[in-house]
Amino acid sequence: MKIGGVTPLSLVDYPGKPAIVIFTSGCNLRCPFCHNGGLVLGNEGIDEGEVFDLLMSRIGKIDGVCITGGEPTIYDDLDEFVERIRALGFGVKLDTNGSRPKMLERLLARGLLDYVAIDIKSSPAGYAEATGGKLDFAVVAETVAEVKRAKVPYELRTTAVPGIVELEDMAIIAETLGPVEHFVLQQFRPQKTLDPCFGEKGVHPKAWFIQAKAILQAGVEEVTLRGI
Repeated sequence: MKIGGVTPLSLVDYPGKPAIVIFTSGCNLRCPFCHNGGLVLGNEGIDEGEVFDLLMSRIGKIDGVCITGGEPTIYDDLDEFVERIRALGFGVKLDTNGSRPKMLERLLARGLLDYVAIDIKSSPAGYAEATGGKLDFAVVAETVAEVKRAKVPYELRTTAVPGIVELEDMAIIAETLGPVEHFVLQQFRPQKTLDPCFGEKGVHPKAWFIQAKAILQAGVEEVTLRGI
C-alpha cells in the first residue's frame, strides 16, 4: 500500500462515526475534473508505520476509518491492510471508483467492510469523457450489484460536473442502477482540476440540485445534497 495522506479526524467522511481518513496514492482513472491530482498521479507518500502509530493512538477515541484515494482497490494487498485496521477495533468504510469489482467481492466475502461508497461519474454515454477513457459504466454497475448482494450499508455518489453530469444523466443513472439505498449528489469544485480546462467551468446552481434530487427520489430511499 502507498499512503498519500491522513486526516486525523473527520466528522463527515463516515456517516454516523467520527473517523480517521486514509488517502491511498495512485489511481487507475484520469477524471479531468479531479481535484486530487497529486494523489491520482502517485506523487505523494507517507510511511505506513506512521499511519498505524496514529491508529493505535486513537483506539477508544475514534470509531471508524475511511479508506479513500486516489483509488484504494488498485492495491492487491488492500484486504490485508483493512484486516490490520479492523484488528484494532475500527469500523472500515471504503471509497472506490468501482473499477475493480473482484477486489470488492473479496473484501466483502471476508466481512472486512462496514460501509462502501461508490463513485458514479456519469451516465453510460458519458463515462469515457468522465474517466479519461479508462472505465466502462458496465464495470461500475457490476460493482454496485456486488455491494447490494452483500447487504452492507452503502452509498452511490456523483459529482455534478457541468457538461458531464446533466439532469438527463441523473435520470439514466437512476433508471439503470436503481433501486438504491442512498445517493449523494455533490457540488463540483473547479479548483486544481487534473485538466486545467475544467477549472474554468462554472457549477450547477442550487435549483439544478433540487431538480436532480426529485429525479433520483423515484428510485432512491435517501438522497443527500452536499456542497451546494
